[in-house]
Amino acid sequence: MQTTTTTPPREAADRIRPLRVPLAAGVLVLLIACALSLMVGSNGTASPGQVVQALTGHADPQLTAAVQSLRLPRTVLALLIGAGLAVAGALIQGVTRNPIVEPSIIGVNAGAALAVALVTYTLGATAFRLGGISLMPFVAFAGAAAAAGLVFVIVAGVDMTPGRVALAGVTVALLANALVMSVVVLNDNAVQFLLRYLVGGVDGASWAGVRTLLPYSIIGLGCAFLLAKSVTVLSLGDDIARGLGLPVERVRLQALALVVVLAGAAVAVAGPIAMVGLLVPHMARWSVGTSYLRVFGFSIVYGGALLVTADVVSRIVVPSTEVPVGVLTAVLGTPYFIYLARRGRGVV
Repeated sequence: MQTTTTTPPREAADRIRPLRVPLAAGVLVLLIACALSLMVGSNGTASPGQVVQALTGHADPQLTAAVQSLRLPRTVLALLIGAGLAVAGALIQGVTRNPIVEPSIIGVNAGAALAVALVTYTLGATAFRLGGISLMPFVAFAGAAAAAGLVFVIVAGVDMTPGRVALAGVTVALLANALVMSVVVLNDNAVQFLLRYLVGGVDGASWAGVRTLLPYSIIGLGCAFLLAKSVTVLSLGDDIARGLGLPVERVRLQALALVVVLAGAAVAVAGPIAMVGLLVPHMARWSVGTSYLRVFGFSIVYGGALLVTADVVSRIVVPSTEVPVGVLTAVLGTPYFIYLARRGRGVV
């Protein structure tokens, strides 16, 4: 007589419980960071009660305007950008099986910067406004997409291996960065404007920027979850993936297209913010393993928490001024990048 066994409820709960701790910790840090982001401003710090009153329109008019028109959109924008860059980083690390790459590896950052620099050089900084609409996000996104497209053209017709994609991306990025520096040198009038954009930050956030980024974030993150199982299989290696019937080249192309959508939109709105796409996927994999369905979910929480926290720190680390958040994330990520590079294959 055959008997069947079922997993006892307690054992099933024990398997779920390890996920609850890192998720709860990430959500808690995110909530605290968002609260602090609404409280801390360049002109002082408000209490939690004052922030609640400002959000409901019952506080001092000046504080109400600061919270509703400046700090709240800045918080939302930092959350969206952190989530998008983190998931983009997880995607590109998964499909290239390279744990020390981030979205800039396919030229997204450099392409966006070059497009902004060229328009500034030829038409001036005022060309980015058409009536009351800022055209910079659209120009930067077009540049990011063009750079990634050039990478795909370079590797077209050959096996799209992780090494070829990475080499083509580095080549395009180096060329674009060289052209950007040339534009900065040749156009003295636009130096301050370009440097402010190139360093990356959310200090100029507005609801218009949130509205620009939100559709790309929703579409990109939603499609990433739909592709999660395929990315998990692809991260095991091309031969294994093909053996399981996965269309490797098509999945890799779809994933890289999503990287352009998520990272390109973020760079378009806030400038190139480095290292978020490198750091957060590692944190997520250490927390939940290599299932990219879980990695993407945790990357959204961790990425949002990281960038909102970095933005809060950027407002207070130097008195009476703000350090661009792109500088802070680069300072934070560089030692970790060196650590990963020294560990080599042991990082995953």
